Amino acid sequence: MHKTLFRSLLLIVMSLLIMSCETLNPQAPTQQHNEFFFTYYLPKSTPEKPLIINPTALTTEFKYEDGCLLAFDGSRWMTSVFPEGHATFDSHNKTLKLLGTSYKMGDVISAGGYVLAYNSDKVRNYSNTPAEKCIKEYLAIYYGDYEKIYLDKN
Repeated sequence: MHKTLFRSLLLIVMSLLIMSCETLNPQAPTQQHNEFFFTYYLPKSTPEKPLIINPTALTTEFKYEDGCLLAFDGSRWMTSVFPEGHATFDSHNKTLKLLGTSYKMGDVISAGGYVLAYNSDKVRNYSNTPAEKCIKEYLAIYYGDYEKIYLDKN
């Protein structure tokens, strides 16, 4: 009798633990928060082992449309790719925060980076993926040194 009662109690406790593991997913809120762009791991650069030998610059305007954060380089709209921890996007206020500095949609930013044609096989190394509708033919890949460009509107 005690064995049966013990087994029943153990079975109930185990099933409750399994159900709680399935319903409590601590990553769910953070995954939804940054689904506006791809992210990737950027190793630290040192003088002995520089990460970028021939730096390139990318100047883009940011736009939020239909739930997508897009970058425009003057000729094409692209999906943004930021290093992990560099960027967050607030869809309510429509602001992009890059390394602690906030930018509004329509701001033009110059940064270290380059443009690359989208290849679905190569994005498997990215730690975050935007909605499929937000993935464009080209990617704007950033690696730092973000600076707002003030354009003369005259």
